[in-house]
Amino acid sequence: MCVVRACRGISRRVFLFPQEIVRSKSIVVKINMVSPTNILSMTPPDAVEFLLRILREDYEYSGEIIIAEGSAGDTWLGFRRGGFDSIARKFDAELFDLHEDDFYSVEVFDHRLETFEIPVSKLLVDSDALISICRAKTHDTVVVTLSIKNVAVGGIVGVGNRSRIHQGYRAINLNIAILGAIMFPDYAVIDGRVGMQGDGPVRGYEKKWGYVFSSDNALCLNAIVAESMGFNPINIGYLYYLSRLGFGDIKHVRLSGIDMGDIKTSFKPHRTYRKQLNWRLDPETEETILRQIEKIVSRFPRAKKAKHRHSKI
Repeated sequence: MCVVRACRGISRRVFLFPQEIVRSKSIVVKINMVSPTNILSMTPPDAVEFLLRILREDYEYSGEIIIAEGSAGDTWLGFRRGGFDSIARKFDAELFDLHEDDFYSVEVFDHRLETFEIPVSKLLVDSDALISICRAKTHDTVVVTLSIKNVAVGGIVGVGNRSRIHQGYRAINLNIAILGAIMFPDYAVIDGRVGMQGDGPVRGYEKKWGYVFSSDNALCLNAIVAESMGFNPINIGYLYYLSRLGFGDIKHVRLSGIDMGDIKTSFKPHRTYRKQLNWRLDPETEETILRQIEKIVSRFPRAKKAKHRHSKI
């Protein structure tokens, strides 16, 4: 059974990194910064600073740390507005704009469920160790945006290419599942101290909650945080598909450090929430598409490693 850690506020208790991360030569910390000017849309900067301090001081990690993001706007402006440039200097880390990265061409689906290719960051796909850290937010198309969507959509190279995966509710959930699989994080953190509710991921408003969550299985983490936000993870298409693909069991997750009843709350969903639930395929089509996705993601070692590690959870 997958374990998700949770605590009230930000604490060392929630940052327990697997040995494979702290022994790696390089760690990529994928933050979320949809808007370079709206701080509420970003990963909280103090959470990133806390994470880097834990790595450098508590774990005495001396390898390369790269803080990576590709904003929907000016990434370097966002790095400065969020103070990530000073955080990087403080902990001897590098900032990297994913829109400047080399890429792999990855097949995804259009609204007819036919495939086309988009460019995806080689840095995230090939990273020795990948940590996804983000804020808990509602979303305008796929209900919630958490640590898997942070890497999936954030790993697309080129601002103009992000919109190409938005091919209707059916296709975008399949596409996030594909991209989430090939860039599946080794460790994930979701900061829910102050989340975003309503018309996220940019135009929502504050939801004061107070909790921080982490796990070495990003799928189980997303499932329990989504449930705690008031949403059924089975109704979130990309989480459902990743579970079907063998990346973790989203129905059986153990919460450590706090009781589920204490953390459950209610995030106001996006105004299009009911429409967003119209992503399901008929059973025959679903099986055909999932076999197709398995062939797509099997090309990428990160997906195979993650699936092998989590398929028995």
